[in-house]
Amino acid sequence: MTEPDVPEERPAEERARRRDIRGGAVRALRGTPAFVGRWALRFALPIAGAAAMLHAFPYRATVQDVPFTVEGSLFTRPGLSADTTLGSWEFPDLTGLPIGVHITPRDVDLLKLTQAAGGDRAAFGQRLQSDFADLLPKIIAWLAADVLIGVLLGLLAAAAVNMSIRYLRRAPRRAHELRLRLVQLGSALGVVVLVGVYGWVTYNPDWARQSQLTGTLAAAQLFPAQLSQYYAQNNKAFDVLGSVLGIQAALQQQIETEAPATALRIMFISDMHLAANYPLVQVYARSYDVDLIVNTGDESLFGTGIELTPGYLDALRAVTSQTPMLWLAGNHDSPAVENTMRAIPGVTVLGGKTQAPDGYDVSAGAVDAFGLTIAGVPDPRVYGGPGDYGSDDDSVTDPLEREAMQDALADVVGDGSDEATASSSSSSSPSASPSASSGAPADGSDGAADDESFDIFATHEPVAAAELRDLLPDRIRETVAGHMHEQNAPDDIQDGSQIDLVEGSTGAGGLSDIVRGDDRPRIEFSIESVAPDCQFTRIVRFRIDSSTPTATSSTEATTPQAFGDDVTASTIYFTRQDIDADRTCSRDLGVSEERPL
Repeated sequence: MTEPDVPEERPAEERARRRDIRGGAVRALRGTPAFVGRWALRFALPIAGAAAMLHAFPYRATVQDVPFTVEGSLFTRPGLSADTTLGSWEFPDLTGLPIGVHITPRDVDLLKLTQAAGGDRAAFGQRLQSDFADLLPKIIAWLAADVLIGVLLGLLAAAAVNMSIRYLRRAPRRAHELRLRLVQLGSALGVVVLVGVYGWVTYNPDWARQSQLTGTLAAAQLFPAQLSQYYAQNNKAFDVLGSVLGIQAALQQQIETEAPATALRIMFISDMHLAANYPLVQVYARSYDVDLIVNTGDESLFGTGIELTPGYLDALRAVTSQTPMLWLAGNHDSPAVENTMRAIPGVTVLGGKTQAPDGYDVSAGAVDAFGLTIAGVPDPRVYGGPGDYGSDDDSVTDPLEREAMQDALADVVGDGSDEATASSSSSSSPSASPSASSGAPADGSDGAADDESFDIFATHEPVAAAELRDLLPDRIRETVAGHMHEQNAPDDIQDGSQIDLVEGSTGAGGLSDIVRGDDRPRIEFSIESVAPDCQFTRIVRFRIDSSTPTATSSTEATTPQAFGDDVTASTIYFTRQDIDADRTCSRDLGVSEERPL
C-alpha cells in the first residue's frame, strides 16, 4: 500500500503575503468612513458656502424708483420668481439645475408706485422690463461671483477641517501636500465650470411659457370684477392694488405677445361628489367668459339618482343656463344619475351607461362644439356595483376599463382592412381628417366616420384615456380625464402635439372623502383657450388649498378674501398642434346634438 500524500508546508513568504492582503483589506474597510466623510465635506461645505453667499449678499438695485433685491437659492426653490406682498409670480422651468433666482421689491412706497405707473400701466410695465433687462448682465455676474466665492470658502473650510483632524490624530505630513490641495481646488473649480456649462445647455428659452401666480395675484385671475367691487369702497387702496395688478398684467401681456387671439374658452371640471361648489363654478365661468364646460363625471357618491337633491340641481341649472356643459358618467355615477343629468337644460351627456346582466355597458358619443369635435365615453363602473364593476382594486379595474373602451370604440377604430387602418394612422390625424377640420363627419352623415378624428376625447379614468390613445393613434388631439382628485403635473400635459389633461376634484372630494375618511383635497379646475384657427393655445390651472368649507352661495363665492392666500393660478402655453390650416373655431358655430360613435 502507498502512503497518502502529505501536503507540503507553505513557504513563509506566501503566508506573509496573504497576511498583508488581509490586513490591507481590513485597513481599507476601516478607512472607508473617513474617506467618504472627507469627500462629503468637500462637496457639502462648498454647496453650503455658495447657498450662504447667495442669501447673505443679494444684488440690490432700483428700477423706475422701485428698489428690489435679487437673491439666488440652491435646491430649495428652483426657477425664477418675483415676490410681492400681494403674492408670488413664479417661472419654474428656467434651467435643469436646482437653482433659483428670486426678485423681491423692498420698502416699496405703493402710493409712489401708483403715481409712477399713472394711467398707462402698460407703458410703465415696458419701462420696468426694459430697465431690468439692462441690469441682467450685472445681476448674473453678481450671482456668479457669490457662487464662486461661496465654493472657495467651502473648499477652504473643508481643507481646514481635514488638516485639523490629521493634526489631532498626529498623522504624518503627506508628501506634496500643497500640490494635492491645488489639484483638489482645480478639480472643484472644474466641477463648478461643468455645472455652469450644464446650466447653460439646459437653459429653457421658453421659460416664460409656464408660470404660476399665488395669493391676491392669483385671486385676481379668478375674480377680476369682484376684486374691483371689493376695493371700490377705498379708492386709495383700489388704486394701489390696481396699479400692482395692472403692472403685473402688462408684464404678462408682453410674455403673451406671440399668443394668438382667443376665439373661445373651455372650462374643465370633475369629481364634484355632491359638493355645493356649483356657485363657485358659476363665478369662475362668468369671470373668464367661458363658452363650454367639460365635466368628466363622479357627480354623485353612491350612484343613486335621489342623491342629487333639488338644491344641488338648482345650483347646477344656474350654471348651465349661462354656459353649456358636456358631461359623462364616472365610476360613482349609475344610469339613474346619468338620466337625471340628461334632464337638465344645457347639459349634453356624452355616451351612455346601461345595466347589463353582469354589470354595465358603455357607449361613446360626440358633439360638434364651436368648430371642435368632442367625444366621450363614460366609466363602466358604479360604486357598489356587482363583481368587478364595484371593485376599487386597480389590478381588477384597469383591465375592465380598457376592455370597456375597446367595446365602446369597436365601430370607430376602423373598418377592419389593413389599408384603412394604415390610412387612419397616417392621414386621419386632426391635420388631415375632414371631420376634425370641419367639425362634421367626413361622409356627411349623422354618424361618425371610421376615420374620424377628435379634438377632445373625454373619459373619467386616466387609464381609460391611455387606452383611447392606443385605440385611436394620431386621431385624438387632447384627452381629458379626472378620477384622481389631483391634476397631472405640467411636464406630463403635452408630449409633442398631443395633450393629456387629468383634472382634479372641483368638488374637493365632496362627500366621497368624508365617507372614506380621507383628507379633503384641493379645489381644482382648468380653463383652456382656443384660437380662431382651433389651436389650443394655453391652459390656466387653478388650485384652491383652503381646507375651510366652500361657499354655498354665489354671494359668498364672489369674495376673494374668502380664500386668503390659498389660490394658485398656473399658466401653461401649448406648442402648436398639427391641424389643418383652414380650421375655424367660433362661438357662432354653437353646440350640436350628441351623436353615437
